[in-house]
Amino acid sequence: MIETRQLQVFLAVWENRSFSRAAHEVHLTQPTVSGHIRVLEENLDVRLFDRSGKEVTPTKAGELLYSFARQILRLNLQAEREIAKFLGQEKGSLDLGGSNIPGQYILPGVIGRFKADRPNIKVILRISDTAAIAAAVASGELELGMVGAVVRGKSLSFEPCFHDDMVLIVPPGHRLADCKKASIDDLASEPFVLREKGSGTRLASERALQAAGNLQLSDLQIVAEMGSTEAIRQAVRAGLGCSIVSLRAVKDDLEHGLLHAPVLEGVQLSRQFYLIWHNQRTLSPLAHAFRSFLLSRGSPS
Repeated sequence: MIETRQLQVFLAVWENRSFSRAAHEVHLTQPTVSGHIRVLEENLDVRLFDRSGKEVTPTKAGELLYSFARQILRLNLQAEREIAKFLGQEKGSLDLGGSNIPGQYILPGVIGRFKADRPNIKVILRISDTAAIAAAVASGELELGMVGAVVRGKSLSFEPCFHDDMVLIVPPGHRLADCKKASIDDLASEPFVLREKGSGTRLASERALQAAGNLQLSDLQIVAEMGSTEAIRQAVRAGLGCSIVSLRAVKDDLEHGLLHAPVLEGVQLSRQFYLIWHNQRTLSPLAHAFRSFLLSRGSPS
């Protein structure tokens, strides 16, 4: 007999390709995760993963089980939600995703306010780049997401929900640090630190520069690409180059003189964040309630 917890652990290992990362995700020790997988393999009488050192690769049987495991857990969660709805209770869990900036600076506060009147619910927040969050919502792994750019062709609805200002940042001592304004030519002549492909910040910056002066990312002197705003913040503070990031992420640094933000003339460095969901799936009552809360009164001050 297959237990729900075994399937949860199996999915974590499958998606992370690692027993240690899976253990962190499901809040178990690595030996416990290995034990769950061993029992599952014994019950099914088949090997689900090939292990070679630290590398973990699903077998053909593991690939087959993956889609069924996701369906089983999704149906199990749906059954719990429907029963809770029938009983007039708000229980269960809500799977949300946020790209880097909304995931770190917006959604935690909104979730706290939403949960204040719903003590019996659990909210799970995944943080990744815009492309990954959009893909997870499109596949049904997440019910709702908040991202910094519109991603086309994924059967998703995008509803504007928050405004975000971005700024050009340079380190103290930089030739532009004491300037109130900078030009596109200034930007093109400086080492530049860029977010990774799939990032909403990168997409928004690229579109803003193209709209202002037909400046392409390939025209910049890219010295590094990094996977998070925090990494870029630290890199610019260390003098690696300049960058464009959300004002939310560097507000304290600017106030304390750890970074400087000259205004980039002629470039509209602002964007929308979007709440997204799959437009061909019915939201659960809990997801629908969160969406309504966020759009009506969940906005941070």
